[in-house]
Amino acid sequence: MTAAAGGAILRRVRWPGALLLVAIAALPCAHAQPARWRGRGVVVALLPAPSSLHATRPVVVLDHEPIAGLMEERMSMPFIAASADLFRGIAVGDRVVFALAETPDALLVVSLERRSP
Repeated sequence: MTAAAGGAILRRVRWPGALLLVAIAALPCAHAQPARWRGRGVVVALLPAPSSLHATRPVVVLDHEPIAGLMEERMSMPFIAASADLFRGIAVGDRVVFALAETPDALLVVSLERRSP
């Protein structure tokens, strides 16, 4: 990804929640609890570590629908990924379903799967 493309992505991301999620994940994430929330969205960026959003953890930027019990609005934001292995078979622009788990440090994407068109 080019710096210009990365900058364009970052300008579309809603910053209050996004910065909070990335900032509190500055320390290595503890083991995730089982998935607590599920969502649907479109992949905006896949950022293996290190990236401009996190030095040691992979990040996925999703334009996601509201997530029941967690977020009432559709928005674009970055999430820490449990592993860069979740990115296998996924590309920017893919429609995906994902699962989030809560850790003491951040919301963590623990599953990321391409969904049928």
